[in-house]
This record gives sequence, structure tokens and C-alpha cells, in this order.
Amino acid sequence: MSIDTTDHSPGAALASLRAGIKLAAMLLASVVLMPLQWVLMRFTRGRTAFVLPRWWFGCLRRALGIRAEVVGTPRDGGGTVFVGNHISHYDIVLLGSLLRARFIAKDDMERWPGMRFVGELGQTLFISRRRRDAANVAANLAAQMRPDHDLVLFAEGTTSSGERVAPFKSSLFSLFLGPQAAGQTWTLQPFTLDIRSVDGRALSMGGDRDGYAFHSDMEAGAHVRQFLRRSGAVVRVVFHPPIAIPPDVDRKVLAAQVHDIVASGLGSRHATRIAPEGAHA
Repeated sequence: MSIDTTDHSPGAALASLRAGIKLAAMLLASVVLMPLQWVLMRFTRGRTAFVLPRWWFGCLRRALGIRAEVVGTPRDGGGTVFVGNHISHYDIVLLGSLLRARFIAKDDMERWPGMRFVGELGQTLFISRRRRDAANVAANLAAQMRPDHDLVLFAEGTTSSGERVAPFKSSLFSLFLGPQAAGQTWTLQPFTLDIRSVDGRALSMGGDRDGYAFHSDMEAGAHVRQFLRRSGAVVRVVFHPPIAIPPDVDRKVLAAQVHDIVASGLGSRHATRIAPEGAHA
């Protein structure tokens, strides 16, 4: 005789209902906004082309129950590289709802189902991080980057638990220095992502950090399913003062400097403003 191990408790039923509602809301937002963005990009790829993606990310963030505690003010207007730590795949939804910017992502993400299409709509820059591809990456980026665009770079090169900031890969900074910058002067603005609570429980009170953080050998599908069944998370986003890139700066020195700034934002007690539950902050 087989034993039914399915959890039929009221709590499990509520979690399943919550997950279904979240998926339906995200699907509705995608069905409405993605075709509009596809049409808009037939006419422009300037800053106007980032309005609808920001709305879309805002809808996803609201559906997922992710709230942003924002410290500081992000630059807006083009020529900014936002550089910070990376905790989860949800960071893209969070930052995408706050910024009108292009993400720099590993090229293996382009092989994920639907990611090529989504990346095209958001003008994502997929790059190879293999050393032998460095010259081609720099040339391709230089051909695609525009002075009126802003970029988001997760400089650790991978995700972490968010308890500390891993060393930054200095090779990624070389894309914005010297001839690779294609004659454009970039301004760096460090940011720090810091998980404050998950599923309504503060981390300081025993909240499950890994309910939001995705790292190590976690399985993506299971992690997403678990998060959908929860009420959401609160993440503090600290935008540090912008940094003008000094001429002839050493990329390793610059990477270390920005890393220390980002790390200083963990556990920050600065005054915050809560990003609205709508499409953007």
C-alpha cells in the first residue's frame, strides 16, 4: 500500500495558492508589456527603450513580494556603470525595477529557455569570461555601448550568500578603461545588496537567508518554487556616491577600491526609503 506524503495542511494550500497567483501576475505583465517593448525597439534603442522594461521588472518585483529599502540616489542620464555584489537571480528583477540600465551577464545564461528573447528586449550584454575571448568581448562591447546608456555589472562574477562580498574580478573593469572604453568616459557608482528579511522574518531574528540568496550548488528550479510559495523578501539597496574613473588607473587597484566600498554597505544602518510596490522607485 502506498503512503500519500503530500502536505494537505492549510499552510501548504495557502502557499500553493500564493505561488499560482504570483505566476499568473507575472505572466499577465509579460503578455502585456513584452510585445509593446518589441514594437518600441523597432524605432529606438535609446533611453526611451528602458521605460517599459523598468515597468515590467516593477510588476515582477511586486508579484514576487520583493520590497526594496533604498539608500542613496542612483545616477540617471547615461554613462554610468553600476557595480556591486550579486546574491540571487532576483537581483535582476530588483535592480531592473529601480534603474533604466543594461545588464552585463555571462554568455551561458543566453542558453537558458527564453533568455535570448528577454535579453534582447532589455538590451542585455552577454559576454564570455574566458580569457581567450577577452579581445573579442572588448570589441563587441565597444560596438554595442552607447553614451546615453547605463550598465549594471556584478563584479564578483557569481552569486554568494550575501553575508560578505567576494573579491571582484579586475578583468571586468578593463572593459571600461583604455581603448576598450571606445573613447567614452564612464562613471562608476557602487551599490550594495543586503537581505533584510525573508518571508516576513528578519534575518536578525532567524530569517532564512537562503530563501532569497542563490549560491553554491543550489538547484535553480527548486529555489524558485520555494520562493514563490513564500510571502517575499526585503532587500536593502545602497547606492554609494559615484566615482569618476581616474586616468591611467590600474584596474586591480580600482577593483579593490570599489570592492571595499560595496562591502562597507553590508549591515548599513543608514536611513532608508521604501521603494513603492508599483513599477519603480
